[in-house]
Amino acid sequence: MTAINIFSAASNVTEAPDLWAKKLPQKWSELSPRLVDGNDGAEWHLGGRPCGAPGFRHPVNGGRYRPTSEELSWLASADGRLWLQSRDDMVGEVLYPNREIWSAIAATEDRDFIVACHQVYNDWMAELVSGAPERIVGIAKIPPTGIKDATEELKRAGEKLKLKGAILDVWPAGVEAEGGLPESDPFWECAAALGIPISIHRPLSILNDEEPPLVAAGGPPPFSYDMNALVYGNVFDRYPSLRVVVKDTGVGWAPSGFEALDETYMRMQGSRTIELGNPDLLPSDYLRRFFWFTVQDDSFGISTRKVLGKAHMMYASFANTFASVWPNSRQLFEQLTGELPNSDREDLASNVVSKLYGVNSATDFTAQEINDYERHVLL
Repeated sequence: MTAINIFSAASNVTEAPDLWAKKLPQKWSELSPRLVDGNDGAEWHLGGRPCGAPGFRHPVNGGRYRPTSEELSWLASADGRLWLQSRDDMVGEVLYPNREIWSAIAATEDRDFIVACHQVYNDWMAELVSGAPERIVGIAKIPPTGIKDATEELKRAGEKLKLKGAILDVWPAGVEAEGGLPESDPFWECAAALGIPISIHRPLSILNDEEPPLVAAGGPPPFSYDMNALVYGNVFDRYPSLRVVVKDTGVGWAPSGFEALDETYMRMQGSRTIELGNPDLLPSDYLRRFFWFTVQDDSFGISTRKVLGKAHMMYASFANTFASVWPNSRQLFEQLTGELPNSDREDLASNVVSKLYGVNSATDFTAQEINDYERHVLL
């Protein structure tokens, strides 16, 4: 079997324990998030109070105990990250922020503090990327404090920091301003102009949600409604160069979900109050042309890649959180793709993610690649 280079489309960064304590202005010194060592390893503290343990697997003992702040300091460096990649046989990663500390930051409801925390994190991420730009793609964190803050930080992250992606926790204009509403347009316009893919990973109409179970039944992600809202809100009709990444471990739910969406759209033709901008397209066409999907342990999802579109599916290791199989991502990939043609394996492993983020000067997708999928016809 031909060895395939794997560039993980979604992994989770290890934040430096003193990231905010060092970088935030002095006025927030007592409130600054920091990792504090306890009997069971490091846990996050904010304002002197514990607010959850980081969801990292220990890089040596397979997660039997949490790493210490000293261990995490090294793993948060470029050298530490490359070591994690090498142990997992990855040639690179798209690095996302972790969720544990951000809920606590948002819960302070201090707008200036929240924005400053996001700015400090994005500055640090840009520094991390600079240590290995050919092997790390940094995803910017967008503040959930309104359209002005969200758009300004996206513009700063793309233009000044040169980060190649961004992730939302809520709609750009706030939890109540659904993405298709015009209040969010400045953000979508900025993302489209900069060519920055926007990732979603949770419901955007809720600022803080409960931790998901480690084992859950298969099905659409909880934010699938938000994907539909972008389509039905005609966001892609207004900004046709906008791209959205669905950060989830599986895609097997998509084909049946898309078909049901199309059937409802057509059945309600005489009474629906919304219309897609292109009358020749169905909702599923928008979902397959403007969205990119990460996949991990989902053999059925990978088997449906022609329906979803080969240029829209990317393998993700999710290293090194408890949702991953780190350091065995290579073995899982081979298990899932061993029977596929090498061209398909290469697309899943690195070609698609490289084109989406311009890794190592990869050329962008052609229109034919983006629109190449098996389309079912409703009579």
